[in-house]
Amino acid sequence: MTVPENSSKALEAQLAHRPDVQDLVDRNIIKDPKVAPAIQQHRDELEKRKIEDSLRHKIDHRPTAESLVEQNILKVDPKVAPALQRHQLELERHLLQDALEHKIQERPDPAHLVEQGILTEDEVPK
Repeated sequence: MTVPENSSKALEAQLAHRPDVQDLVDRNIIKDPKVAPAIQQHRDELEKRKIEDSLRHKIDHRPTAESLVEQNILKVDPKVAPALQRHQLELERHLLQDALEHKIQERPDPAHLVEQGILTEDEVPK
């Protein structure tokens, strides 16, 4: 069985551009060939257990919902679904902002306040 010359040249070109072993180890594609597989497996299991323990500790020591509400971090309104609470807060904030802008627009000018005797000529901002 003979291999066509095109195929062998293509294979040689691909082999010439393949990454070296250390590059593959650095990119976590293969494991380090210098370390025994049993040791690698044991190291990976230890790393996994370390992460599990860390997550378990964080979950066990996370603050309660009540304490987050007391610290004003979590907003709880039993009438509103949790998915909608953020939107409710944004709506309340926008309504307050609109009300303030409306009040500022209706605020009387300093000349009108002088006429009513609320401000004196000295108190008028310039």
